[in-house]
Amino acid sequence: MKASETSLRNLLEGGKQFQIPLFQRPYSWKKKNWETLWEDLMSLYTSAIQGSYFLGSIVTQPVFGTADGISPFVVIDGQQRLTTLTIVLAVLRNHLEPLDSEMAQEIDELYLLNKFKKNDEYYKLLPTQDDLDVYKNIIQSRIAEDIKTTGQIYEAYKFFDTKFKKPDPDEEVELDYTKFKTILLEKLLLVNITTDANDNPYLIFESLNNKGEDLTQADLVRNYIFMKLPIEDRDEIYNNQWLPLQESFKKKVTPKDYA
Repeated sequence: MKASETSLRNLLEGGKQFQIPLFQRPYSWKKKNWETLWEDLMSLYTSAIQGSYFLGSIVTQPVFGTADGISPFVVIDGQQRLTTLTIVLAVLRNHLEPLDSEMAQEIDELYLLNKFKKNDEYYKLLPTQDDLDVYKNIIQSRIAEDIKTTGQIYEAYKFFDTKFKKPDPDEEVELDYTKFKTILLEKLLLVNITTDANDNPYLIFESLNNKGEDLTQADLVRNYIFMKLPIEDRDEIYNNQWLPLQESFKKKVTPKDYA
């Protein structure tokens, strides 16, 4: 296991892809988490915090690279902050587009996409199936009425889009997007912990997250089942068996019961 301090720029640059495995629950950060991240970013922006800001750790595990050069990493821990940061980058790109299309394209091609790849390898981050469609549409700037606009990833997108339009509800602040881009990519520090390829990612995930309230019994059952399945069978079984069962269960219980 290796640990190194890194910036978001260094983490995302190059031919990489960060994959959120099936044993993780869908994206679940809420408004209080987004508010905290935004306050930290604005503190750096206004120099209330000097230097850099430590955001937390990302635990990843390398998997076999693809024939055309993509280096995949399974995200064992840290999917919430990594997904949120890429959403913020996508919103920044959207606001930059009419003002500086070249800088917007730079964000796209260096930090959100693997420009010359196809299908799922095109994306730097690949969320779980529940989140995948809406995330892809956000990254491709195709938020519209005909796509899925529910779930926490879409809510995060709306939250940060609103913040870019009005960064401070009490003051008239107009963001310098170039300065904000530097803060986001250079001033937020992460510790990237890379496990050995032979380590069991399920066991590492449980040891990091099973503190009594983060993982439900349903999470633990799903995790156990999918880590026992051959890798090549997981997507098909998830889509054809687990997901229909999960959706059927949601319809038969009240939101309070399910929570």
